[in-house]
Amino acid sequence: MMRKGPVVRVGPKRYSIIQPQDIKTIYDFSGKFTKSNYYDAQGGSENLFTTRDNNDHQDRRRKVASLYSMSAMVTYEDAIDRMTALCMKKLDQFAQEKCLISVPNFMQYYAWDVIGEITFDQNFGMMENMGDTQGVIKEIHTANNNMARLGLLPELQKPYRILEKLLFGGQPMSKVNNYVQSQCQRYQSANTGPKMKSQYDTFLRKILELEAAHKVEFKNVFDTCGSNIGAGSDTTGISLSAAIYYLYRNPDKLAKLRKEIDTMAAEGRISNPVTYQQAKDMPYLNGVIKETLRMHPAVGTILPRVVPKGGMTLGGYYFPEGTHIGTNAWPLHYSEAVYGPDADQYRPERWLGAKSELGYKESMMFAFGGGSRTCIGRNITLLEMTKFLPQLVRKFDFRFENEEKPWNLYFTVGPEILHRTFYLTASLITKQPPETYKYAVSDSFI
Repeated sequence: MMRKGPVVRVGPKRYSIIQPQDIKTIYDFSGKFTKSNYYDAQGGSENLFTTRDNNDHQDRRRKVASLYSMSAMVTYEDAIDRMTALCMKKLDQFAQEKCLISVPNFMQYYAWDVIGEITFDQNFGMMENMGDTQGVIKEIHTANNNMARLGLLPELQKPYRILEKLLFGGQPMSKVNNYVQSQCQRYQSANTGPKMKSQYDTFLRKILELEAAHKVEFKNVFDTCGSNIGAGSDTTGISLSAAIYYLYRNPDKLAKLRKEIDTMAAEGRISNPVTYQQAKDMPYLNGVIKETLRMHPAVGTILPRVVPKGGMTLGGYYFPEGTHIGTNAWPLHYSEAVYGPDADQYRPERWLGAKSELGYKESMMFAFGGGSRTCIGRNITLLEMTKFLPQLVRKFDFRFENEEKPWNLYFTVGPEILHRTFYLTASLITKQPPETYKYAVSDSFI
């Protein structure tokens, strides 16, 4: 990693800052700093993520926050278990057929199917069909790539949107919005009069019941369901891909996780599948998850905020009002000042110390952002990782297509050139790794 210091100019009037005390100032809960116009470039209707008005954000978040608490999340464990079982079935099929698996693509399909199940009680069919069935992955990637580029050139956003509409028609995020609308209509049609409600609880059911009770507006329905789709799948797929990559690149770490799983299973302390409540008592699994999120945060850009009126001194430098400043999780998570001289090494053990020793390191974790704008859906990712990884490592071995080739960076908001895949071949633990392969998942959308 190149070391440029705690403050780096990354564009005109745009700075990246990783000084811990300054991060706390920028991403505090006072509302002094607002999001910059960088977020306008994503396109589509204003939502919980893109709104720059802190009061509007606070109101939107307050109305739906209870739906994202971990106590609410665990009600979706059955849905995650169903999709995980399907994922294991597909991996078993790939092992039998000696297929090469594009892990980031397949983990995207898994994450999208999970989010469909827990949000609408209807998955996207991506794992079954091995593809972007609704075109939503492509649309989300386009929106995020636009934000990564047009966000740096806000003066081009308006003419770009006009040109985009003239050339291609439609509106940004139209597939996602139309899908949410169709699912709302499907639910309302299926649950009118004496008809039986879905046997499963979902985000959509809960938020529409709140709307019927006049506790939320319809924009909050879109905030919840649209945000789940727009931000809860791509990022989770990346995090799961990273966990697989680092575990199977580090056989000693994989062995420790398997030992924890096998020991606890033999003692009757975990079931198959593992529940979230059981997983809370699996220290090495939790260390793996934290270290994965540290080593490979899903967002690869600064989360810019606007310096308030009067300017401010940060990191020993004065920034006039209107300057865009922010933190990028990547350089922060690799900071030796925070995580020690081995910050560039994958070591889940760093999270196994006493809580008093880990507080500072945990407070600097930025995988889900910080302050009042911390990702509302973080518990979706944490729950999926907690439940998926034990099922995977207890059943499958993997071999890299090219043992010498490292995985290039892959994250959701960043230049498209940094979206890259890696291939593995799967085998059941009781079987020998296959020697010849064919491709199971293309890299068409990465």
